[in-house]
Amino acid sequence: MLVLLLRIGEQRFGLDALDVLEVVPCVALLPVPGAPDWIAGLLHHRDGVAPVVDLARLVGGRAAAPRLSTRIVVLRRSDSDGLIGLLAEGVTETVRVDEARLRAAGLRAPNAAWLGPIALDAGGPLQLVRWTDLVPAELRAAVLAGAEA
Repeated sequence: MLVLLLRIGEQRFGLDALDVLEVVPCVALLPVPGAPDWIAGLLHHRDGVAPVVDLARLVGGRAAAPRLSTRIVVLRRSDSDGLIGLLAEGVTETVRVDEARLRAAGLRAPNAAWLGPIALDAGGPLQLVRWTDLVPAELRAAVLAGAEA
């Protein structure tokens, strides 16, 4: 499995590269007044608009740092034809992960359904992200439903 690496603070996370439509630079986003603080804004992407989730804010409570390696990972939402962007730090490379060596985290946090299995490689532990579970279900409909309108 090919995995796109990203960081939230010092932790390494990964997204299945098959889910990634495109990786774009961290550009200025259109603000969304009244949205939860983990919504970084709206990305104008080709002929549409995609809400962008700040992973660092959602997961760690602080905004993604404005670094050269901070990128917006564009994914096609499974519940529609719409797009969603994930603002993440340290988006610099892909790695190959042996799926047979993936291990369950051993702990299921109720507010972290997005945590997938863990892979161990030369860089240390790498936690896979189930990005479809990042946005809490009760907020998904309210925040993301309007992206197609």
